[in-house]
Amino acid sequence: MATAHRRVRRPRFHRPEPVWPRRFDRLLLLGLLCIAGLSMFDAAAIQFVRGGDTLLLSAMRAITDIGESQWYLVPAALLFLGAAFLDWRAVGFRGRRRLLLLFGQAGFVFAAVALSGLLANLVKIVVGRARPVLFDEFGPHHFEPFSVGYAYASFPSGHATTVGAVTALLVLWFPRYAALWALIGIFLVATRVAATAHYPSDIAGGFLFGLGFTVLAARFLARRGVAFRFERGKILPIVVGRPIARRR
Repeated sequence: MATAHRRVRRPRFHRPEPVWPRRFDRLLLLGLLCIAGLSMFDAAAIQFVRGGDTLLLSAMRAITDIGESQWYLVPAALLFLGAAFLDWRAVGFRGRRRLLLLFGQAGFVFAAVALSGLLANLVKIVVGRARPVLFDEFGPHHFEPFSVGYAYASFPSGHATTVGAVTALLVLWFPRYAALWALIGIFLVATRVAATAHYPSDIAGGFLFGLGFTVLAARFLARRGVAFRFERGKILPIVVGRPIARRR
C-alpha cells in the first residue's frame, strides 16, 4: 500500500502522454451539446412517464436503485483490503500478479465511484436545480444555487454518475464490448427518468461526468505506471497485469 501511494504521488515524466488528451476537448464540447439538446425534452419526458404505467416503466422503476454507490463501494473496499492483507510471499509469482491486479483494480473502483460521486454532489449544491417533484410548481428549468436538500439536487444525477463510472470501468476492463456496456449504462440511467427522480439532461450530465472522470483517473494512474499503462494513440489506457488471450 505504501509503494502504491509513493508511485501515485510521483508521475513518470518521461511518459509523453498527457492526462487530458486534445481529443477530450471535442468530447467535452459534444457532451455539453448533448446535455443542452436533451434539456429541450425535459418537460415532455416527465409528462410522458407521469402519464404512463406500462410494464417497461414499472420494471425500470423497480431497478433504478442499481445506481446507488454502496453496491460498488462496499465490495471494492472489501476486495482491496482483503488483497492488501494477504501474505503475498506465499502465493508465488503468478499469485502475486493476480493479487496485484485485484488490489489495483479494486482500489481504482472505490476511488472512481467515491470521488466522482463526491464531486457530483458538490456540483448539485452549486447548481441547485429543482427536481421533477417541483415540476408543477416551477417547471423543468428552475434553479436555486447553493441550496442544500433533496428537492434542489437534480443536476447532475448521482445515480447516473455512479453508473457512468461503472460503465467506464467495464469499458476499460473489456474494451471489446464497449458498445454493449454503453447501451446497458444508458438504459440504467434512463430508469431515473422513469422514476421521476431526474430530467433527461440530469442523467446525461451525471453519466458523462462519471464516465469522463473515470477515464481521466485511469489516465492519471497510467502516467504514473500504477494499475494502467498507455497504448500509443489510444484514449483508453490498458489494465496492467490483465491476462492477454493467445492468438491462434
